Amino acid sequence: MMTGIDAAPRLRCPALHFTPPQGWMNDPNGLVYFEGEYHLFYQYHPHDRVWGPMHWGHAVSCDLCRWEHLPPALVPDADGMCFSGSAIVDRDDTSGLFGGEPGLLAFYTVHRETAGDPGDYVQEPCLAYSRDRGRSWQKYPGNPILPNPGLRDFRDPKVVWHAPSRRWVMALACGQVIRFYVAENLLDWRLASEFGEGQGAHTEGPWECPDLFELPVEGRQATRWVLLVGVGAGEQESFGSFTQYFVGHFGGERFHNENPAETVLMMDEGRDFYAVQTWSDVPDGDGRRLAIAWLNNWLYANQIPEAGWRGTLSFPRELSLEETGEGIRLRQALAAELGTAGGLSPSRMANSTDALMAGDNVLIEQGPSAAHGRLSLQMAPGTTLEFDLQQAGQMLLRITHDGSALRLEHRREGRNGDPDFDRHFPHHLTGQRMAKTDIELEWLVDRGSLELLVDGGRYAATHLGITDPFHQPVTVRLVAGSARLTEGRYQGVIDPLE
Repeated sequence: MMTGIDAAPRLRCPALHFTPPQGWMNDPNGLVYFEGEYHLFYQYHPHDRVWGPMHWGHAVSCDLCRWEHLPPALVPDADGMCFSGSAIVDRDDTSGLFGGEPGLLAFYTVHRETAGDPGDYVQEPCLAYSRDRGRSWQKYPGNPILPNPGLRDFRDPKVVWHAPSRRWVMALACGQVIRFYVAENLLDWRLASEFGEGQGAHTEGPWECPDLFELPVEGRQATRWVLLVGVGAGEQESFGSFTQYFVGHFGGERFHNENPAETVLMMDEGRDFYAVQTWSDVPDGDGRRLAIAWLNNWLYANQIPEAGWRGTLSFPRELSLEETGEGIRLRQALAAELGTAGGLSPSRMANSTDALMAGDNVLIEQGPSAAHGRLSLQMAPGTTLEFDLQQAGQMLLRITHDGSALRLEHRREGRNGDPDFDRHFPHHLTGQRMAKTDIELEWLVDRGSLELLVDGGRYAATHLGITDPFHQPVTVRLVAGSARLTEGRYQGVIDPLE
């Protein structure tokens, strides 16, 4: 029985985006693939619909679309709450906890308030292990595996294997920097370096939820390391929490940013793509780096509409690197499993024509539960196009060809009567420019959310919505100028659980 939760009627859950079975959810953590299952852990408060004592919620999937909820893996105890971290497969029993067999390790953060004051706390990385495919977990009796050296923030351990040095690396969020620790046995860690001072974006909020991985650069015989960092929202920040990334080199102890220190690379230009984490131990033959994010923003996370649960994760994305005129950058694609998610057959857009003039509309019929679509256009100078993604302009993308480049604007409306929500949720984002005359859009609209990829995934914008998007079609409206539609397809998605 849920305590602290009213017996209110439930709204329908998203068709393709993960939500908790009840209560509150924020950061995904502990993502690992083991014996045919994708494990998804997440920050979870099962007894209320606002942030509270953190558990590790747990679910598994074989296809990234249908998830089986399991009992919470880690629960608070006398040592404290269970904050974010990561999970790995200890294939060679390096830790000595599995009797020579492979097993699962979860690195999490104990968060313990002192003197009953929420603003006075201790954070320390700890370890738990599972010998039964993640169905039960034991906390390591030697916790913490890394005592806090006196820092206020000392959390979110991301553990990865660095093959050239044959050591394990832990990226740890420490205030406004990321510290790197190394170990041979997964138990005894030493400080190697830190990164972040004077680098990228900083706010009043801390850096948190790091991730570190290596990717090949498309079309080159080269690789780069990517460091993801969540940037917490400060009280005076109008944008709120967001995810930035760095591209560079990592030799096993120190990360070197290959871009100028002041360069800020946003993983997603929308308001609701935070605490990004990637799956570890995806089979080598798969070759993908799969990522997922909390689809929310700390400025209004506790005030968004709820229906017995509060919190949504993005649909998994595949990450890659490509070389651009400005340097090596991330590209994103919706995971290929989307094409097997119980969808209807792809169709050409209703009422579409190759040539579009000012005043023309293209109606995109939505699916019964969610809709995945693609649209490619060539735009003449002076053309303005509006992409109406929710009812009556509540979610609107405007694209303008200013004669030399395309400029993107995104507007979201929505109020629910809560002062914090009503102040922070509506927005009007402008400024993104692309030096080209054609544009490719891909979107996934689900109950309560929009994920938008532009220009083949070189630009992403992810947003919550608070209206049901299926009361009317998405509308592509040519406000001025002319354009040529070169591709227009959509695929309605039936809820996999229906």
